[in-house]
Amino acid sequence: MDKVGIINKLKEVYTHLKGSEKRTAEYILKHGKDIIGLSITELAERCDCSEATIFRVCKKIGCKGYQEFKIRIAHELVDPIEDIHEDIEGDDNFITIMDKVFKSTIVSLQETMKVNNVKSLEAAADILEKADEINFFGMGISGAVALDSYVKFIRTGKRVAYETDSHIQSMIAATIKKDDAIIAISNSGSNKELIENIKIAKENGAKIILLSSKTKSPLAKYADVTLITYGREQYYRSEASETRITTLVLLDCLFIQLCLKNREDYYNSLGKVRGAIAKKRL
Repeated sequence: MDKVGIINKLKEVYTHLKGSEKRTAEYILKHGKDIIGLSITELAERCDCSEATIFRVCKKIGCKGYQEFKIRIAHELVDPIEDIHEDIEGDDNFITIMDKVFKSTIVSLQETMKVNNVKSLEAAADILEKADEINFFGMGISGAVALDSYVKFIRTGKRVAYETDSHIQSMIAATIKKDDAIIAISNSGSNKELIENIKIAKENGAKIILLSSKTKSPLAKYADVTLITYGREQYYRSEASETRITTLVLLDCLFIQLCLKNREDYYNSLGKVRGAIAKKRL
């Protein structure tokens, strides 16, 4: 992508434009932020020109088309902090939705990095390394994250399990061995049934790693390590949806760290897994 800003490019070609093209450039320079939410048809109406004129102007300033132009002008004209905290509106078009969702997710990941210290991540990795078995507990959306992590951690060579049913969780908690690990995933950290099950496991000597968006919660009282998953509540995107991504990334970090600590077991397990999967393909 050209390092020269799109607005500066437009100013450079302005004197060479004529008629409707110049009128379009004038409107963009005066109402840059408004462009982000407009379709090419809406912009053409406001500039009293054809869609072909809009397209030609975009080409003359180095854009492949109108959509690329909108993305580039959004990056230039909209303050990042202002934009990423802007909620999705009911009449947003698809390009605007994509821009908001991606930026909001990036900020959630950046904030997650800020609020988690290295010592906590290392402590969690040490617990996983020492555990004979790793259990993933989660319900609802958190249950889907637990399943994703379970499938990933199979490759570590550790015994792993996941459970989303409260009754079965309680059975696992009641029979868990000392120092085995449970990774509890809960956005709110206040699910009553999960709290009860984690309490049972803790009483039996299990090590608890909690991933939650809340620094202080009923579940955190029983956790040996709490990792914070940042997410912001929006009208069309719940906090849980935002934290799902940051939770998955934190678990990826723990997975990689565990693999590095147990490289031989990981390589052996990975070879077996790949061999088994290869038999499923033609």
